[in-house]
Amino acid sequence: MKPMLILAFGALTVSALANGGGYFRGGVTRAGDIEGFEPKSTEHIRILDEKLTVGLGSAEAAVNIRYRMRNETDKKVKVRFGFPVEETFDVNHIGVPEVQTAKKADHLRYCRDYTISAGGAPLEATWKVEKYEGKDSRFNGIAGWLVSEITFAAGEEKPVQIRFHSKYPREVWSVSGSGHADTGVFRYRLSTAACWAGTIGTGRIELRPSGIAPEDLRVLKPVNRFKKQGDSWVWEFQDLEPTLADDLEIEAQPAIRFRRAEGGNEYVQRGERWTMAHTNYRVKASSTLPPDGGLNYAAEQVKNHGGSWSEGAPGPGIGEWLELQPEVAKPLDAIEIEPGYTKTDELFQANARPKKIGIELNGEHRFTADIPDSKEPRRVAVSGYRKPVKTIRLTIEEVWPGTQHEDLCISRILLHARLDKEPEIQPSR
Repeated sequence: MKPMLILAFGALTVSALANGGGYFRGGVTRAGDIEGFEPKSTEHIRILDEKLTVGLGSAEAAVNIRYRMRNETDKKVKVRFGFPVEETFDVNHIGVPEVQTAKKADHLRYCRDYTISAGGAPLEATWKVEKYEGKDSRFNGIAGWLVSEITFAAGEEKPVQIRFHSKYPREVWSVSGSGHADTGVFRYRLSTAACWAGTIGTGRIELRPSGIAPEDLRVLKPVNRFKKQGDSWVWEFQDLEPTLADDLEIEAQPAIRFRRAEGGNEYVQRGERWTMAHTNYRVKASSTLPPDGGLNYAAEQVKNHGGSWSEGAPGPGIGEWLELQPEVAKPLDAIEIEPGYTKTDELFQANARPKKIGIELNGEHRFTADIPDSKEPRRVAVSGYRKPVKTIRLTIEEVWPGTQHEDLCISRILLHARLDKEPEIQPSR
């Protein structure tokens, strides 16, 4: 059998979005045509303050940027600026990456939920393809820009906010029960702010673990800027003249190697540590939907592929719970939850799914997990608790409603138990 190449999310990407502004390219490069997007009148507006918060999850980053901007002139100014969107790659039938350039903003598969507002009012963002093919390294990798316009009165200060979600570039392959996933990296082009007037007056960038283990978060670039504050990394600055050296490169997920063993357990190496992903636990539920013909919704279904637990209480399932008791108590690295009834897309949408789950370990360590409305399994990191875990209580706190049924479903739960050393693995057959 030939090896099979599998790409995470169906494609390999190189970053997503970055700081607003753009790069000046020096005007016309060939008769009658200006290559790609060029900012307009940004040199009259200064960023007085920038606050960037990045919540780093297991598969994507949630980005929130708040600017305070001021017109430095005594005249009305209309500025045109853009956020750069990096290239995305698909792999063709012979395994060679090919650039895929989106023609519209809603075709961007790795930049989701982009919104921009100024003074509290929403702004339009228009997709502009980048056609530059010159030697200026600043444009390397940019597939296009999300372009907006803002009008400032003379001397006016105005708040501007941008939000989006950015998936990480990550390649995954699997063959014969073994596999590998590249590092998941978030990138952000602070350098595009150089087109605004003067320096960035003050700034604060905070990188927060949000569904990842704090020890997995690594600042690759820039060096010697960030300081640790609790589980987060923070960079505060004044009068910054941003350059390419200030662009961010953050590792949110380490390289992963996984091997499936005889018996169905999966062993995973994340960086330097090993875990075993397993369903070796007993499970009970606060309530269960009665069987329907040949369909069984018992709590035990979360240990199997293809089925689903469904709570049976009146209402959407808020307050209902599952309790797991591992056969062998080990410290947990993570809990992997496949939310909803994932057998088909129709069943997933028809039934309710957990949106927020309260998690309690050994009746003493409590935290909450936000669950995206997606069929993708959600890996919830366990941080700050290294005792062997005897009981796990998962309580539904918020719900994504179903289109047809109130019944809340969870399809599968895997426990990632932390191991003391590299295991001796008997390969699966």
